Amino acid sequence: MVKISALKPYIPYDPQSFCTYPYDVIEKEDELKLKENPNSLIHLILPDGDGENKYKNAQFTYQRYKDEELIHRINSPSIFVYRQESSDFCQQGFILGISLQDYEVGNIVKHEHTRELPLKDRMKHIEATKVAAGLVWSVYQSDSKINLIQEKIKTHKPLFDFILYGYRHILWQETDIRVIEELAQYLKEKKVYIADGHHRAASAAEYRKLQLDNPHLIQKETSPWNYLLSYLASDDQVRILAYNRVIRHLIETNENFLKKLEQTYDIKPVEKAFNPLKKHEIALCLRGKWYKLNVKNISFQSRVKSLDVSILQDKVIEPILNIADIRASDNIFFVGGIQDPELLEIYIKKDGNAIMFNLFPVNIKDLEFIADSGGVMPPKSTWFDPKLLSGLVLHDLLEG
Repeated sequence: MVKISALKPYIPYDPQSFCTYPYDVIEKEDELKLKENPNSLIHLILPDGDGENKYKNAQFTYQRYKDEELIHRINSPSIFVYRQESSDFCQQGFILGISLQDYEVGNIVKHEHTRELPLKDRMKHIEATKVAAGLVWSVYQSDSKINLIQEKIKTHKPLFDFILYGYRHILWQETDIRVIEELAQYLKEKKVYIADGHHRAASAAEYRKLQLDNPHLIQKETSPWNYLLSYLASDDQVRILAYNRVIRHLIETNENFLKKLEQTYDIKPVEKAFNPLKKHEIALCLRGKWYKLNVKNISFQSRVKSLDVSILQDKVIEPILNIADIRASDNIFFVGGIQDPELLEIYIKKDGNAIMFNLFPVNIKDLEFIADSGGVMPPKSTWFDPKLLSGLVLHDLLEG
């Protein structure tokens, strides 16, 4: 159900120095450190400058990378397999183009709403630079025939093999049109689900619309702006970690707050920090004391309403803590990707916040079901880990 395309991207000569995490997970302190390296992708994806100047700086930076030969073009149409390895987890997927027409008609399925300001930012960025440097992470339901193609491509000599952010990153290139066409045939029968990168996908789709509406442009089905730079993985090749909630201030006593929670949860005090072991179980740290919460009523109107993030929002965060919009409130923030509960405890005992809700991760099958049914998940529901590197391949939207 999706159409794929081989790419002729730019790639870095030195990926270990060039590549970074995606722009939207880089903290300010890390950004400043990365910017000490003039050869880093950070200058493109998070450019310096105010207002429109930062987009002009991004445009200048992309050209500088070419002029200084920090990146070079692959002229053979290619797809790639990208693998990340550590001592405790490995994941891999294809890097390729997916037709944005499929995004428009719903064959690429979304599970999150985009927000106006981040979307505007990415639109201005893509209009200025005409390049996609970050991958849109998508999944397909596991298929042994597709997975075998990955293994076949991995028999080649790697294009890249380096260590960054605690992971070994390996990239294999495939130029054999027969292999690419075989994969394309299998994916014609597949629906694709966006896991991470909704704003990157939406901005690419909006840019395509501008190109289609341009009366001076000769339209080509093969123009690179028709395709979304994608990392496409089997759904059994992803790890979702919890996206936890921290409440800065609580104006009432612990006793009163726990009494209100009893309407929704069975509450049991515990001695130390822990991670929940199943859906509908939450580890609560309340002013330094830990409690195990278990949902009392497990009958829900819909699959999305059964998610722990939904229950917490509908029964606690909005009615008890008076936070209706979690994206706008200063009294809540989010911590994703941390698996050690003692590190989470620091946000309360050391940093002085009032409440930590440590959640059980969302299951990928819940995500697929909700997306298929046309639903959307609450904000900050999933933290896909490890994050994919940006800059391994740069998809130029003008150079076909």
